[in-house]
Amino acid sequence: MDELLVLDCGTGFRNLGNALHAQNEKVHKGRIFITHPHWDHLQGFPFFKPFYDSENWFRILMPPVPGVECTDILKGHMSNTFFPVTIDMLEADIDCDTFEKGTLNFDHYSIEYAWGNHTIETAMFKIHVNGKTIVFAPDNEIPLHDSEESRAFISSFRSFIHGVDVLIHDAQFNMTQHMERQGWGHSCWETIIPMAIEENVKTLALTHHDPDSDDAYLSQLDEQVKAQYGDHFNALFFAREGTELSDF
Repeated sequence: MDELLVLDCGTGFRNLGNALHAQNEKVHKGRIFITHPHWDHLQGFPFFKPFYDSENWFRILMPPVPGVECTDILKGHMSNTFFPVTIDMLEADIDCDTFEKGTLNFDHYSIEYAWGNHTIETAMFKIHVNGKTIVFAPDNEIPLHDSEESRAFISSFRSFIHGVDVLIHDAQFNMTQHMERQGWGHSCWETIIPMAIEENVKTLALTHHDPDSDDAYLSQLDEQVKAQYGDHFNALFFAREGTELSDF
């Protein structure tokens, strides 16, 4: 039985659960790593069908949130004030744990994290699997202002992404929007693309789109960045639902 590795639990987590539920395979096992407990990264959690089957096994890991345990966060999210099913009613073998700094090693992969620049403590995960390295950083603001703190963060961030095979990174804004929304905890594509080129990132997926960015706008941006920067990457694109990436 293959083990799933899932990063965050947004609305796509529900779709994943439906797809797994539709498979002939009866038992599912996996680990779910949550970058931070903002709603958009947990909204799909209660709707994941494999959680409602007693034969399934899942472990949920989250970096430390000051004063709150991982289990308490999920219990609060699924309290009967907000949702008719509480976490105690899920039938699968589920456990929550805090992921302290360091590297966790599993059968076929290892994972570590660095702190991103967001409005609360938020992880950027780095996965080592089959000789490849993937960084997942959906909520991370690359500062536009110059300060000693900003320079230190950017230097650390550059080291974290240097030479990775795949970088999945926050590109919620364009530069004009970001100039008006500094401190919101998100980046613009005009900043992350040149930085990824300079750090020899092989494949760059731009994600965490602004809710007001419709498909037509994102498709136009996708064409624009491919034409302008595509030659510097094995692949460069704005992520969309259902995207599959292989042979990277």
